[in-house]
Amino acid sequence: MKILLALDLTEPASLTQAVEEMATRLDAELLVLHVMDTAPATSVAPVDPLTGLSGFAPYALYDPQVEENIARAEEHAMQAFLVERFQKPVRAALRFGDPARTILEDADEHDVDLIVLAKRHQSTLERWLLGSVATDVLRNTKRPTLFMPIDAD
Repeated sequence: MKILLALDLTEPASLTQAVEEMATRLDAELLVLHVMDTAPATSVAPVDPLTGLSGFAPYALYDPQVEENIARAEEHAMQAFLVERFQKPVRAALRFGDPARTILEDADEHDVDLIVLAKRHQSTLERWLLGSVATDVLRNTKRPTLFMPIDAD
């Protein structure tokens, strides 16, 4: 049996402990996936500091060094999270892309038996504006999926 635990690295220790215990009891292989969303964090275009106009300045569109530094920091955060949270060996992966789609692709690639996701409470407005990875995964998978509710604090 294979369990895929998809994380954003902000989940409480109680969640990772519960999933690790479940995998142990089921004698399942635990795959831990963290997806770094490559989409911009904001839907509002920044203001160009030179002209004061809203929108992307041609000189500010892409800096490969910044992207590389962010990716390196994310890898470091993932490794620290794994060492801190898991007592037993897990198969871990850091992927880049749309989180819901990447989780589903990973589940298919590894033919997992169960997808486990943390689910935070969101207001209707938050769901409408931001969407929900958990909802997108649930709508598009045929695999058993377990949502583990976590508090906002």
